[in-house]
Amino acid sequence: FGGVLEPRYTLADAVRDGVLTKYFYRPHTVALTEDELTEWRLISQAVSQLRARVSAGDATLGLARRLKLKLIQRSRIVKHAAGKVHLAVEVLSEHYEPGQRWLVYCDDLVQLEAVCQALVSADLQPLPFHSQMTGDRRGTLEWLDYRGGIVVAIKCLDEGVDIPSVSHALILASSKNPREFIQRRGRVLRTAPNKTLADVHDAIVVPARSAAPPGQIEDPITAGELARAIEFAEHAANPASAADLRQVAIDAGIDWRGLLREGVEDEDE
Repeated sequence: FGGVLEPRYTLADAVRDGVLTKYFYRPHTVALTEDELTEWRLISQAVSQLRARVSAGDATLGLARRLKLKLIQRSRIVKHAAGKVHLAVEVLSEHYEPGQRWLVYCDDLVQLEAVCQALVSADLQPLPFHSQMTGDRRGTLEWLDYRGGIVVAIKCLDEGVDIPSVSHALILASSKNPREFIQRRGRVLRTAPNKTLADVHDAIVVPARSAAPPGQIEDPITAGELARAIEFAEHAANPASAADLRQVAIDAGIDWRGLLREGVEDEDE
């Protein structure tokens, strides 16, 4: 169509018009462990060096591919941050009540299994949902819809599955692009009978405030995702939830408004 068709129909418009359910947004910042942060810095240093060589026109064979692989390695540190598993136990132990319908998004099967094991150890009963499961996938969703519970899923729920009765979500999966970010959070905003409000808990990996030397800004971690989380928070029924995230962006030297204007995606995959 040659660009975005005007006028734009935003998430805020959909909530205002009753197309989507009003929601509370509860972002939770997750810091990398010392080991994860050390690895992040080492890879970031290599990324900077490779990017400089590529920008300078270095024609060394495979240089661009090496840069891409380093970016992927760095992204995996964020995706598999150990603090996300601890956060899942903390949030669900404190907030889950029998009969509620929760959806927990994980990045991959490794994280899903770690989260399920941790929840079982905390006396919670998660229902895993993924493409490789041997059980009845449809039955799992029907159980959630009828009885409630905690479904822990990966990308197979991104598209094609509609469970409008889900009222709570915990997003552990990192989102590289804006569409995926909104799609995952929008999963819990579907309207349904007797559903007037949704709760979205979000894991946002951020740099440790004390990680960088005085006067030096730490390399931003998932800057685009942080910017989109701020925007999502500003349209929530509790817009004050954006305040802490804005401060995180300021501390990390992230121009989150600029990122949103430009529609920039996170570079790591």
